[in-house]
Amino acid sequence: MCCLRSPQRIRWFIPGVWLALLTAPLPLMAQWQAFPEAHVATLKVDVDLVTLNFSIRDRAKRLVSTAHKEDIAIYEDEVSQEVAFFEVEPVPLSLIVLLDVSDSVRPYSSQIKSTSKVLPELLHKGDEVAVMAFSDLPNVLQEFTNDPRRIRAALQRAAAGFSGATNMNDSLWMAARKLTAQAGEQRQAILLVSDGKGNRGERERAFEELKGCGATLLALGVGVASKLARGPVLLTRWIRETGGQLLFFSSESDLKRNLRVALDSIRCQYSAAYIPTNRRRDGSFRRLKVEIARQSPLASRQLVIQGPDGYFAPSETSQR
Repeated sequence: MCCLRSPQRIRWFIPGVWLALLTAPLPLMAQWQAFPEAHVATLKVDVDLVTLNFSIRDRAKRLVSTAHKEDIAIYEDEVSQEVAFFEVEPVPLSLIVLLDVSDSVRPYSSQIKSTSKVLPELLHKGDEVAVMAFSDLPNVLQEFTNDPRRIRAALQRAAAGFSGATNMNDSLWMAARKLTAQAGEQRQAILLVSDGKGNRGERERAFEELKGCGATLLALGVGVASKLARGPVLLTRWIRETGGQLLFFSSESDLKRNLRVALDSIRCQYSAAYIPTNRRRDGSFRRLKVEIARQSPLASRQLVIQGPDGYFAPSETSQR
């Protein structure tokens, strides 16, 4: 508190109304401050349904779970959209922990070990975690499991040795592909743990897979002056565009608190959907903004809504 997924084509069958909704969560990014039977002829119409997830917090960073459909307003490219669907429900996570074990991270091995200790303690029932380590190439150390002991062992194994360069792009690509292939109803996320030094691999391929898989990208910067604090620019953009967060290691207690907040923001999200007024299939990036509606009782509170900056519209080519 997400890679961006294009809105899906939905077919409405009336009479009835028989409505078949095949929706997939859209990664959303950035911080914002504050469906009766009718006896009619059958009609088939192709429409695009945009679905998005976001979280709401108060000034104390506590999750707000009391919002209703009437409390929110959604804008696409500054144009108000009619909310067709709205719900809030805690959802388990499918999380890939992507650990940088290149040579430059060696001085921060203790921070990696702290992460391996803290993370399993933050998992909820239904969560599943896979562990990958990368330097010159990515390597899967643990397939998806809900066993904290296996997760902890894989993380500790990754922190046992450091060598090679930093192939971050290809590692993110592989993690995104793995999440795309993972069936289930969980929220999907990638936790990248790195000092940010070096970013080899195919950048565009990584971004295309990331925006298509629907996952939220979180990053934990290790090191006293992690390069993640000032770049790489594209990586921080990917974090922002998937509705993720950029965290920094300061102490084990801070790590536990901040990581819990970040993971809970992904688990406990609102889901909303609308049919966009802009029906063009031009592949353009559509900017999104979610606000507390002016007439809402929540409007008087200083709340923070966190979700994606937008999504990429489908193109005519992609529909063929």
